[in-house]
Amino acid sequence: MRKHCGKLLVLGMVALLTLPAAAQTATSLSLPEIVSRMHAAETAEQNRPSYRLLRQYRLSGADPKIATSEVLAEVDYVPPSSKAFSIRKAEGSERGTKIVRRVLEHEADMAKGSVNSDFCTSNYDFALLGQDTLNGKPVYVLQLKPRHAAVELLRGKAYVDAQTFLVVRAQGEPARNPSWWIKDLEVVIDYGRADGVWLPLATHATADLRLLGTHVLTSKDLEVHAATETAKLAPPRRTRPPRSRNSAVQAGVWVPR
Repeated sequence: MRKHCGKLLVLGMVALLTLPAAAQTATSLSLPEIVSRMHAAETAEQNRPSYRLLRQYRLSGADPKIATSEVLAEVDYVPPSSKAFSIRKAEGSERGTKIVRRVLEHEADMAKGSVNSDFCTSNYDFALLGQDTLNGKPVYVLQLKPRHAAVELLRGKAYVDAQTFLVVRAQGEPARNPSWWIKDLEVVIDYGRADGVWLPLATHATADLRLLGTHVLTSKDLEVHAATETAKLAPPRRTRPPRSRNSAVQAGVWVPR
């Protein structure tokens, strides 16, 4: 009798230990179902309120531990298509500041709607690679095959939250090289919610620049403050410096979204 009780106790402990892991397993869905729910989730998030964020950029050379430039930028977004920025603080190499300005100018142009970079069937062919766990949550892993040769689209992978069906991470290389000066470019973008707004919260871009070697550009949102759609945020003064012929600056569009 004691032997049977011992077996039951062991089985019960095993069941309790494996329960959290089982709870984190994503329900198996077909690729069309996942893509359909992705589209619905992303469409729902496009009705964003106005927001203001503070973002930190960091540029380094071959050694990512040593920053050659650090830039603090403020970004204001007012629906449906107005995005402006200002440089709040810049330290180190002027090259980093110029690259960040190029990145932010491209982001502002994208907000006007001239470029569609959504994770949708008009931009990508998807393939289901399987299921995984990211930051302790189950995700579907999709292969991204761009349908257009656009800098803003990635050839790589998307990690889709199995509950919200929002893309929480995208990584890969641009479908079109943004500049002759860039030989290789790998980008990782992490998405999340801050003050109720779904945004790219952090990026990591590694570029192999001709003549200049490897450079790493990272960004991180430090503060995000959302407002109502009727609130009018005063856009910061924005100045455009003269175009530089510096190769690293011309290759500055490193963040696709």
